[in-house]
Amino acid sequence: MKIKTVITVALVAVLGCTNVFAAGKAKDQKVKIEIVNRPGMALGTDIPSWVEAVLEGDNKTIAKSLKIDLKEYQIFVFSNQGTDLEFLKTWTDQVDVQRQVANSFSMAVGQSANAVFSGSSGDENKKKMAIDQTIKALSAMEINGLLKESQYWIQFRKPKQGVKITKKSPDSSYEYYYEYYVVFTMSRDLYDQQLDAALNGVEDNASETVLLKKALSQDLRQPLLDKVKDDNTEYSFDE
Repeated sequence: MKIKTVITVALVAVLGCTNVFAAGKAKDQKVKIEIVNRPGMALGTDIPSWVEAVLEGDNKTIAKSLKIDLKEYQIFVFSNQGTDLEFLKTWTDQVDVQRQVANSFSMAVGQSANAVFSGSSGDENKKKMAIDQTIKALSAMEINGLLKESQYWIQFRKPKQGVKITKKSPDSSYEYYYEYYVVFTMSRDLYDQQLDAALNGVEDNASETVLLKKALSQDLRQPLLDKVKDDNTEYSFDE
């Protein structure tokens, strides 16, 4: 895999789909992000296909690559960034999971609401109420029964802001950080029970709420990613 290609993907997809160009600078002045280390890099092994799928936001391919049967399991895919890899792993796996689940649910509510209410002439206040109610209920949902399926990390470096890089630039001219990716699964039956309980807790006090809950009952059965790729970004993984 070409390092330069992977760098572009990671910068856009993992850092929250941010602009790859330095603020206020022309497009030909890109910030150069480099991969410093990753599992298997010294041996010349490729980045796993499921990680490529995470960076592309391709949730179905993640399940396929890891041989996870989506009829039997729900999958959750998370990523996090930090400078201490071991702390990052522990924090993401043991502490930050609930927040990331809530983020995934909130994102799904927004996407479902856009689809359900697009072009609708209904009451805007009732639409907002439906969205707020479902986000509140799902964000409070305690997910139990998660099992870690796979994990991976990549260490990057980028020039510190305002530093001009040359071939002789010292390490102190760069910022070093890790990206950590992890996939969890849950028994489909157990997940469905918890999801149904949360959605049933949202009062059907308006037709907008009923419609949104119905859409979410289907949409939230799909694999959940904490972040999605930017549709304006092209990805390729050339050997």
